[in-house]
Amino acid sequence: MTLADAQAAVAQALQPLQVEIPGLQVYGWLNTNPTPPSLDVYPGDPFQTGAAFGVANPQVFFTVRGRVSTADTEAGQQLLLRMLDPQDPASVEAALQDVVSVTPDGVSGFREYVDDAATNGRLLGCEWRVTCFL
Repeated sequence: MTLADAQAAVAQALQPLQVEIPGLQVYGWLNTNPTPPSLDVYPGDPFQTGAAFGVANPQVFFTVRGRVSTADTEAGQQLLLRMLDPQDPASVEAALQDVVSVTPDGVSGFREYVDDAATNGRLLGCEWRVTCFL
């Protein structure tokens, strides 16, 4: 499996969440212009570490980021909680369980993203740090 294959597999695993979350944008790359609600996937930091399997089989880390609008703050927070709840059909972690593993310290709380000019500079979101071996 290549890095591109791994990143594409993460994005593909998130696609079914579009049934649970109307209007969900799933983007398999770093999305600098999201239309919330949105999930994007990009290399984490740190991104790659050696594994016992040799140079051709490293362990890699991706960030899956969910973002929602702050136009209706309560609705946005409720949607993020649904994505964070492993028991909810909109769970990001459950959607990814057959493709990657969430790291032990890999789920953030709510974060405010203030660099999005398309939504007046503010989005609310959270991140999942996931890993797999190539």
